[in-house]
Amino acid sequence: MAPGNHIARFLGDCRAVAASEFALILPVLVLVLFGTVEIGNAVLLDKKVTAAAQTAADLVAQQKVVTDDDLDNIWLAIDNIIAPFDTANTTYRIISVVADEDGATSIDWQQSRGGLNFQNYVLPNGLVGANESVIVSQITYSYVPVFGDLLFSAFDITDVAYLRPRTVDNVELQ
Repeated sequence: MAPGNHIARFLGDCRAVAASEFALILPVLVLVLFGTVEIGNAVLLDKKVTAAAQTAADLVAQQKVVTDDDLDNIWLAIDNIIAPFDTANTTYRIISVVADEDGATSIDWQQSRGGLNFQNYVLPNGLVGANESVIVSQITYSYVPVFGDLLFSAFDITDVAYLRPRTVDNVELQ
């Protein structure tokens, strides 16, 4: 048998084409699967962080006076909103910002879990007028990808909610 016949027979053999194509496309399919899981988790977590920030601000804005027990219950509510994601590396902040008669703002009180308190907090322009106050809720979740650094590295998901007190000019902390 001539050497050219072996090459022609090899090139004409179609028995392993499907397996070869599968071997070439498998890494791409696995990467797409992992990417779908990671992006899906990040988008879901972003929605949960937004809901948690809005809920925390709303729960405080409904009160006349907030106690430490109320804040413990709000932290628990935030944990439940963010579940099933782990909240060990999550920072919660609730701040009451007041404006004086000239419109200059300052922090009246603040409480946080998992982070340091602010020395000063700058509100967006036009959010609060003279002699008014606003409740600020800020949630920061440190997202660590399920598959490590395969597609992208860890990052923070942060959302802030601003609400005016509903029944009083300024919510007090006791």
